[in-house]
Order: sequence, then C-alpha cells, then structure tokens
Amino acid sequence: MVRNKHPKICFQHTPLHKRWEPHALTYLIQRSSFWIATFSVSAFLVGNMIGQHGWYAFWKSVVGRGAEAYITYTGTVTPIELVPDYMQWSTRYGGDPHEHTYRQVPQSVLVPLPTYRSSVQANHKETSPIGQIYSVGYNGSYATGGEHDGSHPGIDIRVPIGTPVRAMANGIVEEAKVSTGFGKVIVVVHPNVPDPANPKETTTLYSSYAHLSAMYVEVGAVVKKGEQIGLTGYTGYASGPHLHFQIDRSEAPWHPYWPFTSGEASRAHMTIDQAVSAGLHSERVLENTVHPMLYVQANYPSLDPEIVIVRADPEEPEVTAPVVKTAPPSRETLISRAQSRREERLRSRLSRRRFAEETPVPVPPVPVEVVKKDEIVSADPTVVPSPASKEVHTVSISHDGSFAGRGWETVKIILLDKEGNVVRNPDFKKDVYMRLAYGLAEFRPVVLKEQHFVNGVATIRMLPRGRRTVVIQVQPYGVMSKPMVYK
Repeated sequence: MVRNKHPKICFQHTPLHKRWEPHALTYLIQRSSFWIATFSVSAFLVGNMIGQHGWYAFWKSVVGRGAEAYITYTGTVTPIELVPDYMQWSTRYGGDPHEHTYRQVPQSVLVPLPTYRSSVQANHKETSPIGQIYSVGYNGSYATGGEHDGSHPGIDIRVPIGTPVRAMANGIVEEAKVSTGFGKVIVVVHPNVPDPANPKETTTLYSSYAHLSAMYVEVGAVVKKGEQIGLTGYTGYASGPHLHFQIDRSEAPWHPYWPFTSGEASRAHMTIDQAVSAGLHSERVLENTVHPMLYVQANYPSLDPEIVIVRADPEEPEVTAPVVKTAPPSRETLISRAQSRREERLRSRLSRRRFAEETPVPVPPVPVEVVKKDEIVSADPTVVPSPASKEVHTVSISHDGSFAGRGWETVKIILLDKEGNVVRNPDFKKDVYMRLAYGLAEFRPVVLKEQHFVNGVATIRMLPRGRRTVVIQVQPYGVMSKPMVYK
C-alpha cells in the first residue's frame, strides 16, 4: 500500500469587508415566541397587582403605607340586620333556633335587631325580648348573661344558624381562620374611625365575628359597611348557635382578644366557663376592648365635613350635620291636599264624559280616612276604596287526589270565612305557608302572600318525591288536605 507522502496544506482566508451581525435583541424581536413570552409575563404581573393582595403589598413595601391609609369612615351598622321574633316564631310556627336555620324562619316574624340597652342587659330578665336576643352582655357572665357580671369580652347574639353577618364599618379583613375556641372567625381592621373615648379623634379598631358556619371573605379583602361577610353558626367552643361579636382596640396584643389564657384559668382552679362567670381579669376587657353594640349604635359622625352620616334608627341620638332640612307638612295638611287632589281629578274625569250634562255636576265629597301615626299615605289619592275586606278564618285545599310521579301537580288553596264562603277580598294579615304532614314533595311557591290570590284562590305547583302518599298541611291555619296517592 502506497501512502501519500505529501504534507497537509492548510488554507486561511480573511474577508476584505467585515460582515455586520444583528444584535441579539433584534433577533428576538423578529421572533413571535419573544412577544408571546413578554405578553405572558406582563399579564402575570398585572393580574397579581389587580388582585386583592397585590396593591396592598405594593403600597406596604414600596410606599410604606398599607391600604388602610385609604379607607374612609362612613358610619357603622349592627353586625346582624334581622332576627326572629322568637315569641311569634315559636307560638305560631313552632320555631326553634337550635333545630331550625335562618332560611326556615318565615319572613313575617323577622324583625330588626333590637337596640341593646345596658340597663336591661344588666338585669337580664329572660322574659325581655332584649334578653332573649343578647344571651351574654359585654364583660358579662355565662351564668347570668348580665353586663359587667363576668369577663366576656364581647356580646353573644342568639340567632339561628345561617343568619347573614355583615361588616360593621369599612375596613380590611385581617383574619379569616378556624380556631379552637372561636371556631370560624373573621377579624376586620377599621382604620381612621372615631375613638369612643373621644369621638373627635380617630383611632384603629378591630371587629371580630366568631362561631361562623361560612366565611365569604379572605385575608386582605377590602369590605364595605354592611357588606355580608359570612353566616352565623355553631363552630368552636359554643353552647348553641349564636354570633360572638366584639371590638378590640389596636393596643390589644392579639385579635380576637381574650382576657386570660387557659393556663391562668387552670392556676385559678377554674374552667373557661367558670373563669368568665367569675370575672377573671375583667379589667383587661375594659382596657383592650370596646363595648361593641353601644359603639355601632352610636354611629358617630365622620370627622370629614364632606361626609354626612344618616341614621336609620329613630331611637338613637341624633347627630347634627350642616344640612338644611325643611319641616314636614302636618297631618291636617296632608289630608287637605289629598282631598283637594281627589276632587280635582274627579272633576276632570266627569268633564270628559260624553254623557255629561252642560250644567256643572256637583262633586260628591270624598271621605278621607284619618291617617294614624306611622301609617303610609297612598301615593295616588284618586284610588277608589275597594269593598270592605273580610277576615280569613280558614282555608281549603283542592287537588285531584293522585299523582303519577312524572311531573308537577296542581294544588289550589282557597280562602274561607267563618261561614265557609270564599273570601274574594281578604283582609290579609298573615302569610300562608305550605308544609307536609306526610310524604315528600316540593312546593312552588312555599309562602303565599296576598298577591298570589286571585278572587280568594291561589294556584301552586307541587312536585312529589318518590311514591309515598302525600298529605299537605297549610299553616298557620293547621288545615290538612285529603291524601294524594301514587298511581
């Protein structure tokens, strides 16, 4: 084999003109993947900043001020708006807050949350409607429920499970957690609010809502006054369904504040209940908390002159504001105006009739009903009064006696007087509720009001569940229907 004995020859070349290479950024701009990546990163950043925590964290870290610096005080409301009238609920419908939920409370027995009065709560008479709602007063005792009888830092409001809970004022959710004692609890911080010790100065307060069954807000969320934040429940250390409502000062070491630890109660040879009823460290309650109901009922005016707080409770003390008000007309003036309008409109109607005589038609005097206190005057004074209404004594239930189980059935509810005649113009003083004495079924609607009855008869739809015989019961009259059997 003959090998090539010639050495390798290497060639080098140098360009006469250097070639210009584009910058790396120019290369990326020309690629669609670069713009997709840029858009994705931008969307991620913007989305986080728009979120309820993004701007809060931004102002806190960059500017040094949190969102609380921009919360405006616009007054206060009670943590619960409506509660059952327990006497009516129990006697008329057999209601029990330990067994029934808020959604099972008839609308006719819901009343505004009663005004908290320290004098009544101090005596805590169980026959008082206030004592029935406020089971434990401020700085009170589990044994008596009376105010300043123990060291309970808040107020317990006895309500059924599922009662809507609302924020007492504008603020930011500080805590939304589950604890051993308070169960599901929400803590809201309220900056720039009037100081109860000196309403002309501002301070920061923390409101707590404990033993909830549901929480609708998260930490960092900004809530408005009256906004629903959860539902009452039976969670944590509780003897029954209720709302534990308290307001802490900013100086309190934690929120919700509790005046003693379990170790301090053990060293005093007492349980938690016994320590509260004995008033263990009740002085800490006064030092670190605020009377919650008296504060929200006070509804202190804003220190900002441009904000006018309107009070909804006429029993609360009035707050003067630089607003010019016109005195309302008297009752006699309203009656006179209504009668004048009726006569004028009757004249106008009579003059337009084709069969009207040329001679002036005398207008008969229109009787005007005397307006009693707290009654609402009709917006249209020309409405002719309807025939006299009759009182409903009982009802009758009508159906075809059977169901096929494949769809909705028709049921008629008929209003009757004492003689058994149909009441076509009822004096409707109470709603009608559809119930089941036997079987399973669904009603639409469940509650019948005056507008559901036409000439004394209301037509409802019923969907039986299963094949069991259905017996309908109508409350509050206690009338039961004949059986509706499956075929």
